[in-house]
Amino acid sequence: MSNQLYDLNDIPWQVKRLRELESRKQSVYFDVDDFEEIIDHYVIGGEYRKALQISEYAQKVHHGSVPLMLKRAQLLASINKEDKALEILSSVEALEPENSDIFLTKGAIYSQLKHYEKAIEEYSKAIDNADEPDYIYCNIAFEYENMGNFDKTLEYLTKALDLNPENDLAIYEAAYCFDLLSLTQESIDFFSKLIDRHPYSIEAWFNLGVSFINAELYEKACESFEFALAIDPEHTPTWFHLGYAFSLNDKFKEAIKAYKNSFDDDDGDAMKYYYIGECYEKMEEYEKACQYYKKATNMQPDIADAWIGMGVCEQELGNTKTALKYLQMGLDLDEGNTGYYCIIADIYMAQGSFDKAVFFFEKAIESSPDEEIIRIDFADAMAEIEEYRFAEAIIIEAMEKFQSSATLNYRMAAILYLQGKSREASYFLEEGLLLDYEKNTTMLEQYPQLRENSELMALIDFYHQ
Repeated sequence: MSNQLYDLNDIPWQVKRLRELESRKQSVYFDVDDFEEIIDHYVIGGEYRKALQISEYAQKVHHGSVPLMLKRAQLLASINKEDKALEILSSVEALEPENSDIFLTKGAIYSQLKHYEKAIEEYSKAIDNADEPDYIYCNIAFEYENMGNFDKTLEYLTKALDLNPENDLAIYEAAYCFDLLSLTQESIDFFSKLIDRHPYSIEAWFNLGVSFINAELYEKACESFEFALAIDPEHTPTWFHLGYAFSLNDKFKEAIKAYKNSFDDDDGDAMKYYYIGECYEKMEEYEKACQYYKKATNMQPDIADAWIGMGVCEQELGNTKTALKYLQMGLDLDEGNTGYYCIIADIYMAQGSFDKAVFFFEKAIESSPDEEIIRIDFADAMAEIEEYRFAEAIIIEAMEKFQSSATLNYRMAAILYLQGKSREASYFLEEGLLLDYEKNTTMLEQYPQLRENSELMALIDFYHQ
């Protein structure tokens, strides 16, 4: 039995007839269209050798049939016999030099061989007589993309959209290129111009909204998504991205409503439940957040962020033991996640389990040794429990790695001032002020009690002048 994924009722009558004739060992005859139907059936079932065998027989029956020769060439290419396929196509081209399918097939074969310039040459020949030239422009764009020439890629995608503004393939490929190259403003300009020409293109409005998200222009993103939904209120990806844009703009109630509208069916979607939970967490509605995080993990247990979210919310609800259980489950799924180590360390600090907190801070540093902020948070945590010598050692080690860091100099100054070591502290404070004056505010935000130190404030004022 073949590896076909369809039942017997889906088998074309031509295939059934062929099998019947073969079983009786009778001669087989079909017209060209029927042979094509049989060949396509076996291709869909993944039986390329059988399809090729039938195509060879069909060609003997209908000698010189261009459609059957094209089929055979395509089949040969699919089993990596490109040279033989190109040989057949050259013969077909001599018979029908205006047949665009010949050039499309040759282009696809050259692309398969990674001869991208030859593929472009063949695709270009197909444009004039093609039924859907916009898709040929897309094919040419893909070849330029394969060559890393994204300017040409966008040029041909634009040509495709000029012919057919509803060519979703061209729209999404253009969006992909802009995103890949981080051309945010160019993306906004591109989709804005497309909308000027084709104001009812939902995909153009959708991708303009995504471009505005990338530019951190969340209000404009929401407006674009709302225009898209005015055209098609059932476009679920737009509802989801509208929710995401609302959440980035701290409009969490609106985000939750949009996320819920993005569900395709009553069963929901694990990641969407996660995002709804995140909104409730940011609104400090921790019980509701836990409910949605739980829905997410019930549907998809490997969403580490959902387990971490539940852990954070349970901690806020005062359930430290449960919180640590969930946090550990998240960490088990993503052991290299520095943020998770820091969250667990902070909870152990709040619990008074300082040895465990130190362990997780050190794991975080080990995981991301180039993240200065982790060492600063570690030092702050130690200073908070008046382990000043430990905090000093953390900052000194950090300074060896991150030289000329204003933030580290300010932190060292703060820790020394808290111990009454004004002379040593003044040295580090001056270093910080010389490196980056404005960052002194971060020190004062973390340690507001230092504002009462007249010597420190006088030094800051002096450098401000």
